[in-house]
Amino acid sequence: MRFNPPSAIITVSRYLRYLLSFMERRKVDLKLNEECVRAVLLDVENKYQFGSFLHLKDFEESQSSEFSKEEIEYTIIRLEEAGFIIATIDWVNARPFYVSVGSLTWKGHEFLDNVRDSKVWSETKVVASKVGSVSLSMLATIASSVITKSLGLN
Repeated sequence: MRFNPPSAIITVSRYLRYLLSFMERRKVDLKLNEECVRAVLLDVENKYQFGSFLHLKDFEESQSSEFSKEEIEYTIIRLEEAGFIIATIDWVNARPFYVSVGSLTWKGHEFLDNVRDSKVWSETKVVASKVGSVSLSMLATIASSVITKSLGLN
């Protein structure tokens, strides 16, 4: 005689398999991509509506779309840690399970104001490339000096 489990057990079993497949580890490069940082911040500024949250799919359908879901997710996590954005990040098994972004912080606005302009951003990257790898605060400083120089204020 063959055992036929009730459909509820089958449904739970499928759901657990789905969760396990979702939680498989993905390889993510742990290098912060400055282009992705700028794109995410621009998306938050352009898409955010007061009192709402942006979700990963909102970033995948905008300026950030040239980056992988994992790159965007990693960037959002680092930007939240750095105090550039307000975000909600729920973790399961040491992995982000749910990520949403509320808004830019004052620090995020300041950084974005320095790197928003494409010409300033391009020149900032040229100057930064002479050093190699630089922090976000150093990028903001370089961008600020590029702006100062372009205004003839040095």
